[in-house]
Amino acid sequence: MVNQRFQGASPNDDLDQRLQQQAKEAQQHPAQSPQRQVALNQLISEIMKSGRLAHPQKHLWSTSLYEDLYNEALQKTLLETCQKIDSYNSEYPVLAWVNFRLNFQFIDVVNDYRKQGITQVPKSDKTGQITHLPSLDDLDSLILPEETLCAAQLLQQFLEDDPENLLQKKRLREHPEVTFHLLAWSRFVEDQTWLEIAESLDISVQTLCSFFNRQLKELMPYFRKYLQDT
Repeated sequence: MVNQRFQGASPNDDLDQRLQQQAKEAQQHPAQSPQRQVALNQLISEIMKSGRLAHPQKHLWSTSLYEDLYNEALQKTLLETCQKIDSYNSEYPVLAWVNFRLNFQFIDVVNDYRKQGITQVPKSDKTGQITHLPSLDDLDSLILPEETLCAAQLLQQFLEDDPENLLQKKRLREHPEVTFHLLAWSRFVEDQTWLEIAESLDISVQTLCSFFNRQLKELMPYFRKYLQDT
């Protein structure tokens, strides 16, 4: 796994082990018990001090707005971490598990702000066009290198299984042979760029990205159902 890349233990290895032990300690105690609360408080404290929390899409937002969005997403993530600690799988680092959830929470917060009438949507420096909201397309930039492998494995396994076969059912109307599953697999597993995918399918990047992001919004509960309970 990730630790095999290093010769001997590193500070990150020690931190991962401490977090894993604290998570396991919390799992051993009944919900709502004082013992679990103590273990969770220690876990959250270590996570906050780790310096390894992801910062989704930080470069796309103004500093003041991003701080509001991020703080709200982080608070929701930490609360969710406590509420769902029993679903933590010790096969993966705690920070990979937490950062993966932070990505989803950030998307939720952004969507909530937009529903409230906030119109400050980030623009791409390269194209000057309105960018898409943070999505799974940006997963590799949302999680720090130490956690990327584990998060990628989680995502690949989900795409491979597609437990309810929903990803295969989402088809591009003008090109029914193009499914959401095909695009997700090409992008995340085969690591193709959107331009490469578009050229191979002879379909515009704009058409593919519009379809992908529209379907992703609808499929978000499906991703959460399986990825957040892994």
